[in-house]
Amino acid sequence: MVTLRAARMQPEDSTYWFVREAFGWSVVLQLVWRFPRPPEPAALRAFAAGLADGVLSRRIVVPRTPLARPRWQHEPHPAVLLTDPGAIPAGSVEAWAGAELDGAPLDPERRPSWRLRGTALDDGGYALSLTTLHLVADGRTMVTAALDALAGTAADPLHRRPEPRALADTVDGIGVLGAAGRGIARAAAAATRTRSTAPEITRDRGPAHERAPLARPAWTTVTVAAEAWEKAARAHGGTPNTLFVAVLAGVLRAAGYTGTLKLGIPVSTRADGDDERGNATAGVSVPLAGDPAPGDDLTALRRACKAAFTRLAAGNRTPLVHLTPLLGLLPTKAVVKAVSSGSGMPDAVASNLGDFPAELARVGDVTASAVAFRGTAQGVDPALPYRFGDGVQSWLLRIGGSITFSVAAFDEQHFPGDTLRTLLGAELDRWGVPRVLW
Repeated sequence: MVTLRAARMQPEDSTYWFVREAFGWSVVLQLVWRFPRPPEPAALRAFAAGLADGVLSRRIVVPRTPLARPRWQHEPHPAVLLTDPGAIPAGSVEAWAGAELDGAPLDPERRPSWRLRGTALDDGGYALSLTTLHLVADGRTMVTAALDALAGTAADPLHRRPEPRALADTVDGIGVLGAAGRGIARAAAAATRTRSTAPEITRDRGPAHERAPLARPAWTTVTVAAEAWEKAARAHGGTPNTLFVAVLAGVLRAAGYTGTLKLGIPVSTRADGDDERGNATAGVSVPLAGDPAPGDDLTALRRACKAAFTRLAAGNRTPLVHLTPLLGLLPTKAVVKAVSSGSGMPDAVASNLGDFPAELARVGDVTASAVAFRGTAQGVDPALPYRFGDGVQSWLLRIGGSITFSVAAFDEQHFPGDTLRTLLGAELDRWGVPRVLW
């Protein structure tokens, strides 16, 4: 049975609700499968049916009671697989998936909240895309939902008799006021602690919207052998995740980024199997003054990352995190001003979703050659001075002996044309990691 806490919009959800209300953005996540041949239609239909039963099929219900948080409700939409006519070139899967990521018409209030779409490839293969709203699920929740749907075990705990609305909303509204007060106190304490302990990060780059006037990220996806990746990390005193961070930092340096880099690393805060929140992710920031150049020792970077994780585990968060209960209480303009006056977005975000079983790559009797994950914001207006990302962002998945990560470059000034693809390939070559670029 899902808890009342999970049935309400959580602080981790509210960020994505806020950018939707303030900027008109829809932050969308995507899984992409590449198959050597098309899965059986029955297996694809079963996958869609499982998704309709699972946790991605949720809708937001906005209460009429003042201050009460929006509520989640399970509401499946038809289990439809959209299939493109004809076949696309095998070399254009990246572009096809990017168009779907940018254009899938998802809506948290009027549904659908996810979409499954496939296309044949001209080499006899098949590509499959699953998109969903980040408001509904974080990366790990989405991947787990796909696994459950493929296994035929999907079930949303929110699929139950609704709670009494009027009384529950009133109680929740009172609770929001209390949470806002506690958040202000925690933010004040965090601000004091940050001033005394946080390192100064100086960067000489201009505003993100000036470096990305078109607001169109460039994409590159790469698949590497997990064994080769781990070997390279060990050889330089690091971990697989440290090497992931170092590769992204190296790409930025090669693109011309100087000064201290601000590296963002998302961290799951999901407690256990009974934690049914759609989003349960925090993040840490790691400053990086040196390269590290390919072939360097990764020990210092590994220690810096570990120290950041330790601070997070001890409850040390940035002041703005504690103010999320205020998002629904303050005028939108005031919140936008407060957020935009901070130290800015990370130069690189390295999101490692972790290891998943081989079943994630299999639909029916066909196993994908690679599975990728990524995300972006739809609806970013290039005429406004707001951007979803800066520098590069990447999402990594490991399935068995294969690691795949997608990289988005949001800085058009430093990553024009195919620069991202060229620099990422060269960076992996210098670390001695064989790779296949999509």
